[in-house]
Amino acid sequence: CSLFGAVFWLILWLADFSFNPQVLPYSALYGIAFGCFTFGMLGAIKNGPTSLTALIKQVALVGVSFWGFLFWGTQFTVLSGVGLVLLGISLCLCLLVKEEKTGTYNMKKFLFYCGLIAVGNAGCSIIQRYQQMAFDYQHKNMFMFFGLCFASAFCLLLSLQEDKGNWKSTIKNTWIFPAMAGGSGALSNVFILLLVKMKMSPVTLYPGVAVGGLFLTTLFAVLFFREKLHPRQWLGLFIGAVSLVLLNL
Repeated sequence: CSLFGAVFWLILWLADFSFNPQVLPYSALYGIAFGCFTFGMLGAIKNGPTSLTALIKQVALVGVSFWGFLFWGTQFTVLSGVGLVLLGISLCLCLLVKEEKTGTYNMKKFLFYCGLIAVGNAGCSIIQRYQQMAFDYQHKNMFMFFGLCFASAFCLLLSLQEDKGNWKSTIKNTWIFPAMAGGSGALSNVFILLLVKMKMSPVTLYPGVAVGGLFLTTLFAVLFFREKLHPRQWLGLFIGAVSLVLLNL
């Protein structure tokens, strides 16, 4: 995923070339955060439902709103407060379910990987914004290309602990999936960085992305993966979507 994303950003970088070595530390931090996010996503999907993984992924972007309240002077509103309260309720309903009620899922491992998703995804967005603000909204293509190169190296180090006997067959038979994931992730970041350049409020931008992503992933999980959740978890997903809408207002 990281390599395909890096190739995508390399094309954009060469089409609008710029270079500043002071951007590289930001890229390195982004690479570490993206590696944590990727590792968390794969572990969460393996040990828990895709729909709840999507909720955690999108909720992580609300962490950027928190950061905005604390460090970027973003205005805190009553609706934001209500949205955050509902978000807490949603997470409790979704995650605090007895393991015997969650089928074959390993909720303890799932929660660990969810933590990596939250830290990694929010970290990526926060680092992106700091890099753009520090360099007058320039060098975004260079930043992302080297960031995904660092992420590729970081993920390679993580993957060395895995069984290497099936690497060749895995890459040969399933390369299309990381290609699609890396390409779609790169496109998503293109639009996010363009909106950052337009100085859109982080309280509007990131929860807005979260609502759409949560809806599409949950719909796909229900229709194609036939996921079955505890009724309390479905209620939590609904409340989570409402909370993201309120945070987007």
